[in-house]
Amino acid sequence: MRPVYDRRRMDAPETKAPGPPGKARLGVVAGVLALLVAGAAGWKGWQLFVEEPRRAEAALRAFDVTPAAKVVPAPPILGYTPEGKPFTLADARGQVVFVNFWATWCPPCREEMPSMLQLGRELASRHPGKFRMVAVSVDDGWPEVRQFFAGRLPQGIDVLLDPEQVVTKEYFCLARGGCPDSFKFPETYVVDTSGKLVSYVIGPRNWSDPAALRYLERLFP
Repeated sequence: MRPVYDRRRMDAPETKAPGPPGKARLGVVAGVLALLVAGAAGWKGWQLFVEEPRRAEAALRAFDVTPAAKVVPAPPILGYTPEGKPFTLADARGQVVFVNFWATWCPPCREEMPSMLQLGRELASRHPGKFRMVAVSVDDGWPEVRQFFAGRLPQGIDVLLDPEQVVTKEYFCLARGGCPDSFKFPETYVVDTSGKLVSYVIGPRNWSDPAALRYLERLFP
């Protein structure tokens, strides 16, 4: 007798194609993605509100702006521009005033002048009528200054002379709370809108450094 086979047992078991994921699974995936997006946004926010200000402050410290020994009225400046226009610091009350002491025979002064002038133009554009840049030369006379600027004095800056270094000494001594043994150039002083000397910078700087603009922007009301 021939054996009898049960076809139901010999056939391969039926398999079903996987169906679409259930709603619960989709919800889990969506939740994970939402958490990842929220985490990324939170990290970005942390960088913007915590890390970026820290970096900005670190850059400002590296730029090395020195607070004045006492925040007191700045020494008066009285002079004439090469065109014969009178200048007084009192006329600049209500403005942030950037006062730079320099000389044409001073290599660092010459090197920083282009970036300094660019900074002055940018601040004057951002704050019309609220910013003043003054360059006080300790050269003996105007011929040297005119030659330095190739006969064309820059716009947006008041250039004055202090050959006897009278005003120079007043600023150097007041900012430090005492007179230094010698005067070195360049040196820059910042006068706020109330006419008070608030800070100074010893030596040359690259004034295109964002820290310079960031610091001065704080002084505008």
